[in-house]
Amino acid sequence: MESGHVSGDFNLPGKLPAGNYYIRSYTAWMLNFTTDLFFYQKIAVIDGSESEIKKQISGHADFMVQFFPESGNLVSRLTSLVAFKAIDTNGLPVNISGKVFNNLGDTVALIRTVHDGMGSFLIHCMPQGVYTAIVTANGITKRILLPGMQTSGVVLHTESRNNGVSDSVFFHISRSGINKEKFGNLILCAQMENHFSVTKIHFNESVFNDPLDTILTAPYPLLLNGFGAGVLHLSVLDETGNVLANRLVFLYNRINDSLQLQPSTESVANGKKGFTISLPPDYKGTLAVSVTDADKRPDTGNHSAILTGIFLSSSVTSIVYTPEWYLNDIHPETVRALDVLLVTCKAPGGDLQKILNDEDAPIKYLPEKSIILKGRAFEMNGSERKPLSNGSLFFILKAANDSLTLPLNVLTDAAGFFTVPDLQFHDTANIYVQTGVKVDGRTSTNIAIEFYKDIIDSISRTSFVVAPAVLNRRFNNNNADSPAAIATINDQHGMLKNVTIIAKGKTHLDSMLAKYATGIFANPGAWAQTLDLTNDPITLNSDQDVLAWLNGKVAGLIYAYSRGKPLIYWRYSNIIAGLSWEDQIKLNSPSFFLNEALLNAGPEGYDGAVQLLSGIRMADVALIRIFKPGTMQNVPDNGPHGSIAIYLKNGTEMDKPVTKINFEKSTKLGYKISQRFVNLNNGSKGNSTLYWNPALDVDPVIHTASFSFYINGTKHFKIVAEGLDENGKVVTLTRVVQ
Repeated sequence: MESGHVSGDFNLPGKLPAGNYYIRSYTAWMLNFTTDLFFYQKIAVIDGSESEIKKQISGHADFMVQFFPESGNLVSRLTSLVAFKAIDTNGLPVNISGKVFNNLGDTVALIRTVHDGMGSFLIHCMPQGVYTAIVTANGITKRILLPGMQTSGVVLHTESRNNGVSDSVFFHISRSGINKEKFGNLILCAQMENHFSVTKIHFNESVFNDPLDTILTAPYPLLLNGFGAGVLHLSVLDETGNVLANRLVFLYNRINDSLQLQPSTESVANGKKGFTISLPPDYKGTLAVSVTDADKRPDTGNHSAILTGIFLSSSVTSIVYTPEWYLNDIHPETVRALDVLLVTCKAPGGDLQKILNDEDAPIKYLPEKSIILKGRAFEMNGSERKPLSNGSLFFILKAANDSLTLPLNVLTDAAGFFTVPDLQFHDTANIYVQTGVKVDGRTSTNIAIEFYKDIIDSISRTSFVVAPAVLNRRFNNNNADSPAAIATINDQHGMLKNVTIIAKGKTHLDSMLAKYATGIFANPGAWAQTLDLTNDPITLNSDQDVLAWLNGKVAGLIYAYSRGKPLIYWRYSNIIAGLSWEDQIKLNSPSFFLNEALLNAGPEGYDGAVQLLSGIRMADVALIRIFKPGTMQNVPDNGPHGSIAIYLKNGTEMDKPVTKINFEKSTKLGYKISQRFVNLNNGSKGNSTLYWNPALDVDPVIHTASFSFYINGTKHFKIVAEGLDENGKVVTLTRVVQ
């Protein structure tokens, strides 16, 4: 993450069938919680023909309708706002009309779509009432039962008022006359991310909802101090912490700063066009800029941009059709449509009920950090070594593809371990470690380094408060000084006792794994087949490559061949329609590791991995560990299909000291370089994308960003610029230029 952004790319093969594809994105830390927090993005891949484009934006005749009471439930004798959502079999919105009637045949509400298949109506729930909707769309009429009602409970109603700069939210809570004593003291909790605000509600003994009142109003203002823009999650709880009602509302709070677009003052020749974007002075980041041919493909409006992704799409569990439309303006019709949308959505993330009950999610995965070097240093005395305790090391880090050269003085702890965090470099860096001194042409080696090869570099867990004390009993113990509490604390202390620990002696396998493997690959008790080749007389001088040698030696590992190259797999578990049998096998191949460096990720890296491993002689292989499918699920991509880890000899196999020079070289992978795209085709045909740059630099002095592209005969082109800086500031621009 640099200046508030990160970018990457997917290479799509030319034979990829047209259709809808999906990107799923998440961090290691998010794996500890619900998958509702994962990011999903649909990408439509089309062949460019007009029929294919119409197919992408057209719907089907059949449809379904869902009904959503505003606060979660209909309650007997209370009035509720009910939202509805109608979609076809493709998930596209459908406009409907109709009415709602009760079991006596009386019409109690009319149904009319407001936007994208959604709308709302008021309904007053009478005891023992059963409500049915009759709706019509595309010439089809359906009868649909509304959700059943509760005999007692509360209803939360809200109204948002905004002027584009600040927001006000007013609320009204109704309680039923039945069991009204359960709802005398309530808590209204407002939550956005990890920020909470609490309002205590006390009902007068004589106050409950009027059975004849069928109009909802919201007269009471909600305290919104400290909340920024985005989706606000409102919950009504009783005194015991039970959640009675839920509601999402949207806060604008000046979410957008406009950008200014001007043609470049410098002339751009050879069929090119140039533009300059002016940004706010306090913006500290880059811009993502795209230029597309506005005439080649109709704009369906179904975009999930930075603005909607941060403030809307990521805050709800439902898929939002045309998310960009809801944040284009603050007209009353748009605001109302967004409010109806949020009634149909559920907030993602942690369950508030579990938070209140002190049921924390188990932490299995640690958050990622920036690039980090970790390892252990040893002092060498011939073939013997001992940890370099509280010592000093000298590293030189040099990036392969740029001018970065960084000297590092690294300190070790008492056990010889060291950590160098917060490194930033692209592609691959070479690390030179001073391991000895050279005198009269002779090198005296006195330091040995073992770099750790973790799949995910991480930092330790830090504790954080998930709810204020008024909501969470663990922070609100009023009886902490009571005799019972003091006795409980005292019981936790005890005298130290002698403990005898019997250690298990190292086996030959333990020694070999300790010499070559680390982390999850080094577990001697793992469900793995281990092939020790360090002293194998058959492979000692064999020129056979490692993949050919493995054929027939691992039970269940299947070999097929295509154009002379091996296709290796155990079994099928991922089957994607439209892929050739060769690509299906590559998708289900095991993960190949060379010295614990992952060689293939999905089908894309398979050919490179096979090419690399086919060039490795068995005479150079020291150890092979085979993990069958289902035993290494935490390995990314192909891990569930098994893993094969291959280790090369390092010179210590015959217990001879390794010859080392003054600096020992190692490598470390860095971040991927941002790729930009410019369409160089000078004809009127070609890609509809003329320019794409995910990380356009902004001049920090004059606060502008400039770019140019080939027009390629385009009459109308659409420019979209978006940015999110390191302080969370969002800027956007969308313009069609002739």
